Amino acid sequence: MKIKKIRIKSKMEFAGELRAIAKLMDKGVTPKKAVTGEFFESLDAVRAILTDKRLELWRTIRDKKPESISEVAGLVGRGFKAVYRDLQLLEGLGLITFKKGKGKRGDLQAPVSLVDELQLAVA
Repeated sequence: MKIKKIRIKSKMEFAGELRAIAKLMDKGVTPKKAVTGEFFESLDAVRAILTDKRLELWRTIRDKKPESISEVAGLVGRGFKAVYRDLQLLEGLGLITFKKGKGKRGDLQAPVSLVDELQLAVA
């Protein structure tokens, strides 16, 4: 099972970690721990990005494995353009990717979930 962690961390805490890593690198030491992943400053920031509609899209892709963006839009009862914009954001977060294929009317982009579960962690 692939799990994606979404972390809430203050800007000061995040900046402190970056400074510590930069100091090690200045000394020629390779840091053992890198600052990677998706970080948000607050729960409100997470909610602004991972809205109910976007989570519904991700769950639909994960569970129903649609073959095109149009199919996703039909499954959730939303317009193509709005769904496409939200899918691009989910792709940027690393939750989905697009698999290209051939369709009856041209190229298809089948959205594919990269994770099975999301976890929220407060640091």
